[in-house]
Amino acid sequence: MLSNARLGIDLPRRRMLTTAAAVSLLAVSASARAASPPSRSTASAIPQPLLDLDFAAMALFEAAEATHWDDAHTALSKVETSAAAIAALEARYADAGGKLETFFEATNHLTADLIDARAAESVRDRDWLLASADNILTRAGNLTEPFARRTDAALPRIEVLLVMTRRMRRALDWQDDEGFEAALRDFNRLWLVVRSEIGARAPERVQAVEQALASIGQARNVANLRALSTAVHELA
Repeated sequence: MLSNARLGIDLPRRRMLTTAAAVSLLAVSASARAASPPSRSTASAIPQPLLDLDFAAMALFEAAEATHWDDAHTALSKVETSAAAIAALEARYADAGGKLETFFEATNHLTADLIDARAAESVRDRDWLLASADNILTRAGNLTEPFARRTDAALPRIEVLLVMTRRMRRALDWQDDEGFEAALRDFNRLWLVVRSEIGARAPERVQAVEQALASIGQARNVANLRALSTAVHELA
């Protein structure tokens, strides 16, 4: 297998791939991510293996982003453990209204993504592992969709905000100013809707997102983007 760099994927092509990954998530609801495995009300509706997969995949993304290879190895092991438990969710997925062909498609892709991620981790290819982690996050979103429909109507929009945040982080990695601006514009447009929906019941969490956005306006760096991601996680 070859990394993106070895395949010669340039910035416009990378931007198109990132946009395609984001669009695939725009149509689905997804799990409520947090700085630790969720224990909120969503946990009663969304199976724990899916929450664990989502959490571990985000940890893998962040470890790859920071080139912390020991952390990446640990996170990938947790991703694999969580993924192994997904097969047992077939009946629950169908009971929640999901189509079995979609379930099998997502789990088959997940298997391929795990092989890809393990290969990328073994050769310490940062960009390759970032792309693999992003793919795994997409599978987690797809598998969570039938369960998330039964929770909070704001969750799909919060998930898309997280996608936009990851797009900004990837654009920063690639020194892609145009891609960063596009992701930030998309984030701000959707944030106006989310803020109006949850502002009254979670003013402190809304303020945390506003502060993170203000910090990004002053300095576009990984620390400020991580702060934004954390603040968005806490909205769920």
